[in-house]
Amino acid sequence: MNKRYLALYLSLFVISSCNQKSNDNHKTKNDLGQKTVDSVSIGTKNDLADSLIIQKENASASSQRDAAEEWLKSIFKTRNSDQHFPEYNVEEKLCTGRFKDFIAESGEIYGPSNLTDEEYPAAEKKYKAKWSKIYPIEEREMWLFGRGNGDTGELKQLKINKIKEGVYRVFIDYGNGIKTQNEITLVSENGNYKIDYCKTEFLE
Repeated sequence: MNKRYLALYLSLFVISSCNQKSNDNHKTKNDLGQKTVDSVSIGTKNDLADSLIIQKENASASSQRDAAEEWLKSIFKTRNSDQHFPEYNVEEKLCTGRFKDFIAESGEIYGPSNLTDEEYPAAEKKYKAKWSKIYPIEEREMWLFGRGNGDTGELKQLKINKIKEGVYRVFIDYGNGIKTQNEITLVSENGNYKIDYCKTEFLE
C-alpha cells in the first residue's frame, strides 16, 4: 500500500514540474516579445523625432534662402509692369558700411576727382593699401550694378539667379546697348540684408 501511494505521489510531482516549466517558458517568451516590441516602438519614435527635426531645419534654411533672394528682387521696383532701378543714392541704403566706403573711395580715385596730378599717386597707393586685402581693385568707378551715379529709369530686362548661398547673378539690360552681368554677395547686417560686394561685367 505504501508503494502505491509513493508511485502516485512521484507521478503527480513529475506532472506538476512539467506544467511549471511550460508556464515559465511561455512567460519568458511573452517578456521577450514585449521587450522586442518596446524596443521597436522606442526606435520608431526616435526616428520620427529626428526626421521632424531635420524637416524643420531644412524648412528654416529654405525660408532664409528665399527671404534673401526676395530682398534682392525687391530692390528693383515695378511700375505698371515695368521694372525700374531704385531711387538715387542706392549704395547708402543697400550696401554694407565698408562696401559703401569702398565704392565712394573708388569713385574719388578713378572717377571725377579734385586730386591734382601730384596728389594722385599717393592717394591711389593709400587706397590700394587699404582695400586690396578686402575687395578686388579694378581701377575704375564701382557704382552698384554698373550704373552711373544717380542713373535711374526703366530696365529693358532683369534676370536674377542664385549661384550659391548668399551669392546671386543679376543680369540687367539698361537699354541703349548698356548691359551688365553682376555677381552679388549678400550678408546680414544688423538684422537686414546688405550687399557686401558687386562684381560687374559690362556686356556688348
